[in-house]
Amino acid sequence: MAPSIPNDIYQYSLRSAYNSGLKDGGPPVAFLTNHGTHGFGIFEAEEDDDGNEQPPKDMIQVDSVAYSFDKDGSAEKADKQDQMPFTMVTVFQPAQRVKPPTGTTHKRVLELFAGRAKNTPLSFRITGAFKYINTQQATYWDVKGTIFGFCVPVWQKEVSGEGLQSCFLSDDKKRGGRVLDFEMGDGAVLDYGKCGRFHLGFPQGDEYEQLRL
Repeated sequence: MAPSIPNDIYQYSLRSAYNSGLKDGGPPVAFLTNHGTHGFGIFEAEEDDDGNEQPPKDMIQVDSVAYSFDKDGSAEKADKQDQMPFTMVTVFQPAQRVKPPTGTTHKRVLELFAGRAKNTPLSFRITGAFKYINTQQATYWDVKGTIFGFCVPVWQKEVSGEGLQSCFLSDDKKRGGRVLDFEMGDGAVLDYGKCGRFHLGFPQGDEYEQLRL
């Protein structure tokens, strides 16, 4: 891929391909640090001791360190060899900073971005206190930490998902998960930057070519 440029987005595979069943392989965690400082992704599914497939773990990359989340929201540093069949990363250098009022929600942030970058993907980070964060793994109340992710325009939903695609990591780096909804607390800060170029890597193999996308 081309050299990393701040706020360019590097993505592997299509969200539609992942949703259609292409959930194996992909670049390892070590790939992330070559192309970005912050990111979001989904790991390959694992099997338990009885051979039963477990839900795939989500990934957040913050300040060049990647973390994975168990099904209960427990966080740990990801192994550099763990592979991701879908991931998005960027060298995050925000161009804008705002301090939204206490009580600002997931929906309000999405509306803010739609008014400033309706047709352009952007990366964003929210740091500070949250009244609550509802993740796919667990709900957290009165918690401090970081949400990082991407705001994807409607036209791009089959490529990268739709709306806010993000994960949360607590300040103590012990819990988090894929964000579904949130409400900001007092003093939370929102940073974001518009994407200038979007780089897409396609899976190489027969399984991808056989998908009906």
